[in-house]
Parts: sequence; C-alpha cells; structure tokens
Amino acid sequence: MNRFFLLAICIAFINGRVCAQSLIPFYFTSEEDNRLLNENDSLKFYVASGDSTNIVSINEEESMYKLLSKDRKILAEGTFLTENDKFLQDGKWTERFENGKIKLTGYYRKSIPIGTWQQFYNNGKIKVVSNYAVITGEHGEFFSCLSGTYKEYFENGQLKTNGFYSAALSKAFDTTYVDDPVSGKTVVKYTQRNEYYPEKTSHWDYYTEDGELDKKEDF
Repeated sequence: MNRFFLLAICIAFINGRVCAQSLIPFYFTSEEDNRLLNENDSLKFYVASGDSTNIVSINEEESMYKLLSKDRKILAEGTFLTENDKFLQDGKWTERFENGKIKLTGYYRKSIPIGTWQQFYNNGKIKVVSNYAVITGEHGEFFSCLSGTYKEYFENGQLKTNGFYSAALSKAFDTTYVDDPVSGKTVVKYTQRNEYYPEKTSHWDYYTEDGELDKKEDF
C-alpha cells in the first residue's frame, strides 16, 4: 500500500470525524460498552466512555442523560433517543462550568446540531450566538452546517463580531479497498459524497473591546 493511498484514508477518516463531531460530548456508547457502577429504580450510573474521571447517569424512562463529576456536579445534560443499537443526542442539551453556570446550550436532531446555539463565559455573560441550518441531501439524508447570523461578544458584554454564514457545498471522496474477483488483486474504490462547510457571506463588522468599530469586511 503506497503512501498516497495511506494519506487518502487518513484524510477521509479525519473529514468524517470533523463532520460528525458533537458540540457537547456524549460520553455514553451503550449499556454493554459502558461499565455499570450502580443503579436504582429510575437511574443507572456508568463510567463515562473516553473520560473515566466522570460518571454518566441514564434515565431510560425519560430518555435523559447527565454527565456528572466525581462530586456529582452536573457537567452536561440532555435528552436522547435510541436508533437500533445507537444512542443519539436529540432535543435540548446544556453543558455547564464547574461553578454550575451554563457554558453551551442548544438543540440536536439525531446528534446533529440544529437551530440557535448560545455559548457563555463562566461569569454568565453571553460569548457567542450562532445558528445551524439543516440541509436535506438528494438521498434523504440530512446535514447540519453553521449558517445564518453569527454574533460574538467580549467578556465585558461589548459586541466583538457581527456577521453572516452560509452553507457551502463541497465534494468529498471516501477511499476503500476491495478484492477484484477477476484479477484477485486489491483495487481502490472512490465514493463521492457531499459535504457542507460554513462560508462567510454578506457584511461583517468587527469591534474593539471599547465598542469602537475596528474593521469591516464584505464577502
């Protein structure tokens, strides 16, 4: 296997991870993969997958997930659904600082961020307000992409950035290796798929921490 093909595989893997990443980590895979610590009539407690310092609480009746620190502080919480053997974030989710204040909050649809998301500083002031659009593909699949108004603020509350994103389409290729039944050799197959990425558009304003207009951009 030559270095070019190895690179292609790595790029495809990285692109998949980037597109699939969650704004609020979901440290629960399944009841089989996460070690059960304790349970009562309504809750089950597991070791958080990929983050063994914290604990996951699952309420199956209410489809509620909570990520807890060792001292039982809520670090993240939200609702989920199950699809076959997968657990997917679905509905409102909130991530918190150690002091209990909200760090990030928004909505998911099957582990894909949708609608308006808000990010905060640990003093409770707003940091970023962004929007995610849902895009339906030609085969019925759906994508999520940062799109719409975008506002970022300084910690003192002053507006820092004000702009607009649109979802731009790009083509990506997945690389797989299959055995050719005729020649018996391993051959490379490339599968094309659509991906969307946020692109700055329209008018953008940038301000100083004192509220003065620092720069303008048009796209």
